[in-house]
Amino acid sequence: MHAYVGATVIDATGAPPRPDQSVVVVDRTITIVGPAAQVPIPAGALVHDVAGKYLIPGLTDMHVHSEPETGDPRHFAALYIANGVTAIREMWGRPVLHDVRRQVRSGELLGPRMTIASPLLDGEPALWSDVPDAPVVPIGSSGQARRAVAEAIDTGADFIKVYSRLSPEAYRAVIAEARRRDITVAGHRSDNVPFLEQIESGQRSFEHLFGGIWPAASPDVDRLEAAMARIQTSPEFHLGSWLKQVTQVEWDAIASYDRATANSVFERLVAADVAYTPTLAVHAVIDQPESIRLDDSRMDYLVPGTPESWDFLRERIYCGGGRSAEEAARHRELLDWRRATVGAMNEAGVRLLAGTDSVGPGLFPGFSLHVELEQLVAAGLTPMRALQCATLEPARFLGREHWAGTVEVGRVADLVILDDDPLVDIRNTQRIHSVVVDGRHVGPRERAELLRTAERIASEQPLPQ
Repeated sequence: MHAYVGATVIDATGAPPRPDQSVVVVDRTITIVGPAAQVPIPAGALVHDVAGKYLIPGLTDMHVHSEPETGDPRHFAALYIANGVTAIREMWGRPVLHDVRRQVRSGELLGPRMTIASPLLDGEPALWSDVPDAPVVPIGSSGQARRAVAEAIDTGADFIKVYSRLSPEAYRAVIAEARRRDITVAGHRSDNVPFLEQIESGQRSFEHLFGGIWPAASPDVDRLEAAMARIQTSPEFHLGSWLKQVTQVEWDAIASYDRATANSVFERLVAADVAYTPTLAVHAVIDQPESIRLDDSRMDYLVPGTPESWDFLRERIYCGGGRSAEEAARHRELLDWRRATVGAMNEAGVRLLAGTDSVGPGLFPGFSLHVELEQLVAAGLTPMRALQCATLEPARFLGREHWAGTVEVGRVADLVILDDDPLVDIRNTQRIHSVVVDGRHVGPRERAELLRTAERIASEQPLPQ
């Protein structure tokens, strides 16, 4: 039993902050939230004096790819918890992640609550087909699509992850089979199916801002959607060649962007109760790869060889072998458009989910969610709304709103205690004093030890051959 006394509670419901509160946690549940002067501390409770601090719900990263490169799940689990990330949605359906989740659930491992995707269901050739051991299932027919959905369910997937190159036949078969078997579909838009159709299809969330919205937000939608469908990838680096071609379609689309048409698209997202995970953190590094710093102190938490792999991915995938000065300028402008589009979606009431796409180049497990919050505020969201995108909205999307996502009586005790007010400056979510995950208190000393453990595990890994 724990009692947190004196903090300002920002409960993420949208209510104003409440200063000088006591929050009582029994086992793993919040049992009392109220003014410190009026709340009796239960006998036997461990009292934490948090006067002057700020208490928010635990954070959720709704788009991660946890890479078990070290073979020790404490590595990435520690980085999430130390950064106040108490829940994640895994978008790579690796079998090892199910083992990690079992360890977290049993209490053997201190880590975040995990929601785990199927392998990527993509067309042929799949965008990740030239990457060894990528969890991808290439699909060329409706029969393969139905079998892939069934196999994903049999292996414990929580939802089906669809990817960019699915054919119309395969995409529609995935959606139909998932509906029949009552499992959620999330992921990329298909290049080959008009975005407006996909909104109505039953896909529950769309990830990233590649291509999707802008063709549909143009009066020239038919031509732009046809350009998406004509994309042909190169066998050397499918993903890199795809990014170059998608960028060209995006650039063409913003030239005829129409605000009224865009608002009608957003209204359809709202009406269909479809969520969007913009992952501005990854777009910031794809559109501005020069922002990736290999001397970043957080590199200490990543395995040896990361700088070399990041350099390769940055040059061969993100930049497609290099960018001209004109292409670099276009990307900078596109990033501004991405932020503006997210701001417009928020104003229209689209459900936004905070996600990072870590661990790609320039991204760090746990740490980068705070970057995403900064990007959401830069897009025009208030700090409160940005916080809700990492707390309340993920809980709603995952069907947990009755027991998670806010600081209220009856909710699970996933909490972050901050030294400064995140509503004054969203960067204050990084000023973490302590974390509570599933009722377990992680104080400053244990939090520092988690970071040391992650650094040690990473440093002990051999250099890649």
